[in-house]
Amino acid sequence: MKRLPALAILLGVALAAPSLTAGLSADDWLHELYAVGPRLPGMTRRPLDLFTFADGNPEHTRALMDAGVFPWWSDPEVKLAFFRPLTALTHQVDWALWPRSAVLMHAHSLLWYGLALLAVWLVYRRLMGPSRLALLALALFAVDDAHGPAVGWVANRNAMVSLALGLPALALHDWGWRGKWRPARFLAPLVFAVGLFAGEAALAVTAYLFAWALTLDEGPLTARLLRLWPYALVAALWNTVYRKLGYGAAHSGIYFDPVGDAGAFLRALPERASALLVGQLALPWSDFSPMYRYLGFASIMIGYSIAMVLLLAWLFWPLLRRDRLSRFFALGLLLSTLPVCATFPADRLLWFTGIGAMGLLARFFTETRSGWRRVAGWGLIGIHVVLAPPLLALRSRSMVTVERPLSLANDSIPKTPEIVDKTVVLINPPSDWFAGYIQATRAARGEPRPQRLRWLAPGEGGVELTREDAFTLRVQAHGGFTGRVSEQMLRQRPLSGNIALAGVTIEVLAPDEARFRFDRPLEDFVWLRWGKAGYQPSAPPPIGAHQTLAPVSALQATFAKRQPTP
Repeated sequence: MKRLPALAILLGVALAAPSLTAGLSADDWLHELYAVGPRLPGMTRRPLDLFTFADGNPEHTRALMDAGVFPWWSDPEVKLAFFRPLTALTHQVDWALWPRSAVLMHAHSLLWYGLALLAVWLVYRRLMGPSRLALLALALFAVDDAHGPAVGWVANRNAMVSLALGLPALALHDWGWRGKWRPARFLAPLVFAVGLFAGEAALAVTAYLFAWALTLDEGPLTARLLRLWPYALVAALWNTVYRKLGYGAAHSGIYFDPVGDAGAFLRALPERASALLVGQLALPWSDFSPMYRYLGFASIMIGYSIAMVLLLAWLFWPLLRRDRLSRFFALGLLLSTLPVCATFPADRLLWFTGIGAMGLLARFFTETRSGWRRVAGWGLIGIHVVLAPPLLALRSRSMVTVERPLSLANDSIPKTPEIVDKTVVLINPPSDWFAGYIQATRAARGEPRPQRLRWLAPGEGGVELTREDAFTLRVQAHGGFTGRVSEQMLRQRPLSGNIALAGVTIEVLAPDEARFRFDRPLEDFVWLRWGKAGYQPSAPPPIGAHQTLAPVSALQATFAKRQPTP
């Protein structure tokens, strides 16, 4: 029994080991620019600050828009800045010791995965004792395929670091109060503070502390809640530092500040929370949730997710009525889901949620012995015991699927030395991620990059171009410029007025129409449109002419096959 927890941890790490061959992608290149340079215009730099993608400074945002890292419709005051200095330090180690080895960077992440699993074992062992039940919960957590996308993405290491450093506070708290070891009462808030400096995800520890006070602690309710005041103080001090240093989210249509933008957060909460809970406990993965609107059945899937949550509640209800440890796990599961609803659903967010989920499932699998609930339990066993391990291995390389279309887009744009003096105009990228990473990727790789990159409109709904004169092009984007999820990352407020960038002024005529006035004839620029597999040369229409481009599917573009080089 003593070796089995270590074997469970090693099993989880081994199943995620295919991530070693996943390479780098997307935000990984941004991290390199922040860590070692060269930084693009508008990219600010502070010590141990790798997670400020937009700092809310209009001057910096304009510079990023000018370079083509951000689209022209970005809100100048958009803020996506996260305070994770301890995680940033782990990335600095990567770039200092093995700057050209993606394999070693992934190995570093696997080490943190092992440490995160160790922290989970400390909690399960403390709450359930060194029992088979605690071991089962650990094993379920270790092989959970929801962890694959984060383990396999170097830039997402913060999920594991914040859990590994912050979660032991829960075990210490229980040890201090129920185990009567008084020093732990003082150590636990300090450990919680360390976790917060690894990532704001560690705030979910308070969800489990609150659940502990309501379900596992004993004595008057007021006394139980008062035992949490050190954590409230730590969270308040951390939040003050966080805000004073300018971190947070604002004016994004995807990232919502639960306090500063409570209305948008609460409106999105039912859809996001139900998708995350279903992704954690059943199927399908929550990663698919943003695609449902593209495919036209978002309402059906929202209804399905809510119905599935209610079905799961029915399954667990008898257990919850008689077992307070199950109530602790269920309440912690629900409360820890709330903070991650501040952004779009994805399984990579489910680390703290999984602690309650796997504890609850372990209790359910061992305590439910008959009836329809047992039959339904076999379905959950199929998902978490049979399917999860091989899917963890598969999903640990999911960033390969992400990098493939990003490389396809990047490699289809000229890389000749002359491009460094050119403005490249992308007429209809399938979505913003087929354009937004190009400049950063090329800067990190040392490849020639355009002086400026402009993309006119999302191509998913189709684009119409009308040439008004030598310098002016009117663009209509069917579905709007910010009508889809990915285009709302950098704007929440409606588009309006004129937007002045280097060499062009964009006059917003309607949510789906804009006039581009360039400072030179349109023929002076490099024009590209999305083809079957990447960008291909194009040209603006003649003066007075009209051109219609058919819709392009972001989903098809993601899985498009690279055309052979002639």
